[in-house]
Amino acid sequence: MFKLKFKKLSNLLKNNKLVPVSVKNNLTELAKIEKILQQFLPEELKNHCFPLNIRKMELTLMVDSPAVHTKLRFTLPSLEQALQDHYHRKINLINIKICPKPLTIENPPQQSQRIALSSETRSHIQSMADEMEPSDLKDALSRLSKNKHSNS
Repeated sequence: MFKLKFKKLSNLLKNNKLVPVSVKNNLTELAKIEKILQQFLPEELKNHCFPLNIRKMELTLMVDSPAVHTKLRFTLPSLEQALQDHYHRKINLINIKICPKPLTIENPPQQSQRIALSSETRSHIQSMADEMEPSDLKDALSRLSKNKHSNS
């Protein structure tokens, strides 16, 4: 989703005479970096990581989830080497920003599901609560032990 919007915006800005040359040059550099990313990133990251900005020898990449952020951090040494070998400018620092995908009808928020506790588990939790001194934890365990779910 981001890639499609990024490319449309990029084309609009490149073809607009009112856009400063520096912005057009930045877009050209980002396009070069995107090609390198597509070539050297692992397959599971290619469609989830995009160059966002390059300025003062710092590259900012945008990813669409914390999980991708973590995976990308582990591939940074090889990515830095690929950029050093295939990109004409030196990059001293790579920043990663998370920009989650917007929620759509195809991507609705997930409902939290209550876990069904067996009667044995509820009994065990209640016995733990019964042996505790009065506290917030004791109250929480008591409430949890009474939590029946329709699947049990």
